Amino acid sequence: MKALRKVAVGQDLQLVEVPAPRPGPGEVLLRVHATGICGTDLHIQDDEYTVAPPVTIGHETAGVVVALGAGVTGHAVGERATAKTTISTCGRCRHCREGWTNLCAERRFLGGHVDGGFASYLTLPADNILPLPDNVSFEAAALTEPLACCVHAVYEVARPNPGDLVVVSGPGPIGLLCAQAARAAGADVIVLGTSRDAGRFAIARTLDFEHLVDVQEEDPLEAVQRLGGEREVELAIECAGAGPSLDQCFKLVRRAGTILQVGVYGKPVTANIDLMWIKEQRLVGSFSSTPTSWQLSVDLMASGQVRTEPLATSTRPLSEWREAFVAARQKAEGKILLIPDEE
Repeated sequence: MKALRKVAVGQDLQLVEVPAPRPGPGEVLLRVHATGICGTDLHIQDDEYTVAPPVTIGHETAGVVVALGAGVTGHAVGERATAKTTISTCGRCRHCREGWTNLCAERRFLGGHVDGGFASYLTLPADNILPLPDNVSFEAAALTEPLACCVHAVYEVARPNPGDLVVVSGPGPIGLLCAQAARAAGADVIVLGTSRDAGRFAIARTLDFEHLVDVQEEDPLEAVQRLGGEREVELAIECAGAGPSLDQCFKLVRRAGTILQVGVYGKPVTANIDLMWIKEQRLVGSFSSTPTSWQLSVDLMASGQVRTEPLATSTRPLSEWREAFVAARQKAEGKILLIPDEE
């Protein structure tokens, strides 16, 4: 089968022929239907994110169980599923004991340390299989992983209260997932972007977000004050992964408010940290997902409180991965999904 792999550090990704995997004891074999291109995949391509090559990348995936390894119970061939991405942790550190497995220093993840979803098949520990509700399509389910990251960020790290005014900076897939998660938690959401984000603003409108601000067309401080009325911004979620966006979040959030960092920069950036000091703000990071955020994500999709399928604006064959990665870098559309070529 064809697989998109990081063969070695310092080398570009390669689409190569590899043997189709077979499930070992305690594992299942998943036939991949769709896998999303994540910003992390772009950083892996650029050697800005540490993985363990040679490895097939891709961690935002969904498919069908087609074989069970010895000893697997609780799953069945034909089961529609997505894949939880934390493959293993030490199980002993404070973070593992407290349920924050995303922070384990020995964490191994799908598409980074073990072969991922940019292929026709992948094997997974049975515990990593999460069944899909009937009303969640494969295309929607391919975004379960980024949604789980956003649910962890919003529900488990920032924890906005109902009625809070929340600003999301960056209307890409991660930003619009965070925006939906915040709205599902009861917050009122304003989404910020730039003139390059016209297509993404259009997606936001299909998701029923009305308060959209192009920061290159109007002053974001004035726009947020106008849209928020008498309320101050309790929480800004930085999803653009750009220094000016972070700087803007410091300016927008009230004194003693919170800036939640979700976007990935890939390099050092400049921002006026003195604003955080003067305003006694809280800057918190959020990394990956937790076991609890996955099931909540599936429940939010099943209930319709979060809609992921509108974010999947393009589906392309795996053989066109290079063009798809270029398009993902241009950030002109939503989530780009790659599907295995017929073999």
